[in-house]
Amino acid sequence: MLELDPQPPVSFRCGERTASLRHFGELATLSVEGRNWTLRPERSASGMRMVSVDEDDTEIWVKGNAARLRLNGADLPECRIEGAKPQFRAVGNEPAWRLDIGAQGMELLTEGGDLRAFAPGPLVIDTPGQRSYQGMTAGGEMSVTVFDRLCADTMTGLPHPKTVEVRWQARVLTGCGGDPAELIQGEPWQVLEVDGRRVDDPTRLTLSFSDDGRVAGIAACNRYAGRYALTGEGLRLSQLAATRMACEPGLMEEEQRFLSAADRIRGFALTREGSLELRDGTRVVMRARRN
Repeated sequence: MLELDPQPPVSFRCGERTASLRHFGELATLSVEGRNWTLRPERSASGMRMVSVDEDDTEIWVKGNAARLRLNGADLPECRIEGAKPQFRAVGNEPAWRLDIGAQGMELLTEGGDLRAFAPGPLVIDTPGQRSYQGMTAGGEMSVTVFDRLCADTMTGLPHPKTVEVRWQARVLTGCGGDPAELIQGEPWQVLEVDGRRVDDPTRLTLSFSDDGRVAGIAACNRYAGRYALTGEGLRLSQLAATRMACEPGLMEEEQRFLSAADRIRGFALTREGSLELRDGTRVVMRARRN
């Protein structure tokens, strides 16, 4: 069964006053200080202009993260969208493009940022295995489909949790979306191999990535902690420090191999079986799995 996801209102700050805009299909509700207006779309050369169905001198004209608001013929100071940080980002190559989806709507940038399309308050439809967004830009309808399917960036190979398809005008853009860190965060990983050598007891060699950029675990003998960073280029571990407990020689040797390999990590991949491969480039330096 299709689920229509009601969108949160887009909030604006207009000088000392606040306003919100909530879309319902082609119409929208404008709310300012306890008063509501029903708006209809009005053709404009750029951005999105909506006019009250009852009062022609009440309207809002949205252009990107800014808007012009007129109430009963009186213009308010320039409005800016509040909380404009994107909730979801997707990127693609050949041609390069970026899509940001946030509380204010969807913004598509292509051709090095020279071409921009903005669709406020998209309709969201959830079906098994995917989520679809449908919105209207000044240049026509934009539709975005986000599939619950792993995607590897075609330039860097970096995995992302979602596969994304964008349709706008005559363009069909495909790429990857979501935060790659989500793929490794959460439950700890047990290391199966280090530099091609099997680990005798994977429960004594672990990696746990937290959502605040910290990595920690057991390094065969001692516990360790440090930092990790995910960029568009890959994954790096840094500032690793371990306790100084002494263990039998075999465990100490395995610990040194692990810490040395961790220092060389430059990226990661996930196999179809869900195992984690940590790489120094093209070569796998560690293989791990979740229990």
